[in-house]
Amino acid sequence: MSTQDSTGDDPIRVLATHAAGKVRTVSLHIPDRAWMGGAVIGMAPAEGVEHLRRHASHSPQAHAHALALACALAAGEPLPETAERLRTERRLAAEMIDMHLRRLLLDWPPSLGFEARTNRYAEFHRRLLKAGEHEHDFLLGGEVLDLVARELLAGFFNQIRMPHGIGEFLDRLAGGGSLSSVLSELIAHGPSTVPPEQRTALLGTLSADAWVAAAGAWPSAEFVRHPRYAGAPAETGPLARHAASPLVRILLERGNRISARLFAKAIDVADCASTMRHPGSEEVAPLIDACQAAPGVGMARVVTARGVLLCWVRLAEGRIAECAIVPAGAWNLQAEGVYCREAMCLEAADGAAESLKKRLEWLMLAIDPSLPFVVEVVTAAEDEAPASA
Repeated sequence: MSTQDSTGDDPIRVLATHAAGKVRTVSLHIPDRAWMGGAVIGMAPAEGVEHLRRHASHSPQAHAHALALACALAAGEPLPETAERLRTERRLAAEMIDMHLRRLLLDWPPSLGFEARTNRYAEFHRRLLKAGEHEHDFLLGGEVLDLVARELLAGFFNQIRMPHGIGEFLDRLAGGGSLSSVLSELIAHGPSTVPPEQRTALLGTLSADAWVAAAGAWPSAEFVRHPRYAGAPAETGPLARHAASPLVRILLERGNRISARLFAKAIDVADCASTMRHPGSEEVAPLIDACQAAPGVGMARVVTARGVLLCWVRLAEGRIAECAIVPAGAWNLQAEGVYCREAMCLEAADGAAESLKKRLEWLMLAIDPSLPFVVEVVTAAEDEAPASA
């Protein structure tokens, strides 16, 4: 889960060309290991679940629980008992918190010249890994809420009145908090204005039944690789979940779309902490659900830190005959997806390739890829037309 680091086998690769301080073309290479469905074909359900829990390239708890639930529904088994469902919700919420904190405490600060909070992240990481296995999830969720309120965004919790407009928003950022410092620096670099016609639709939260109605009892190979909703690309993730938040909306209205995604992550952390404390309550939407899409076919939908993960499973003779998993990156990093669209709108006031590269890296960090990534920026050929691929 590194960022600009090229460690790991076959990272996500971004190649952009530039001219006159603007991005002209963008191309993306996403390794096949981002799609985990094929790895479990031929396995018994329990074996496949354990394989994903140990070897999924990202969101292992989400992958494992989605596969387990989809297999159960494919086999015609009843949904888990309430206690088990609530334990699953806490585990999924803890995984989301862990992944968000990794970005917020380890990856974002160094990208803007601040020191990573390695020890603070490690304190939470060790405990979040054990969520759902003990009776202290309620207390841990409370500590995460304290982290958001007292350390990440302290200035927003020192006053009762919500900020109105970007001026008061900046005043709150100046009130303290490690994430506030990162956001202030990011906003100071200027907005990333995206014309309305180039903005990507935000993907709402749909049930498993709704996804089967939209994508079919079994998804096409095209949908697995390049998913669409209502015939168009869509953005999934924290921004899609929290775009209606007044604080996120302030940033969006000013064109600070990267900062808006970062702030939405902090809201997501708080929401997940609430799930750890009160899973199953009416105020907290379930992170996972499933349905039987057809005889012998189960489908599960699970929310992850990066967006929705969809899993279809077909069983035959007690084994996984087919499995199709659509990760969040398939939505956000496809050729017509949000990353390529917004990357094409990036500019550098000084016209320097290094400045554009930094903005492309910030955008990728905000989209939050599931694998390490590398960004390369080269000078465009004189006859090169703007395009994304």
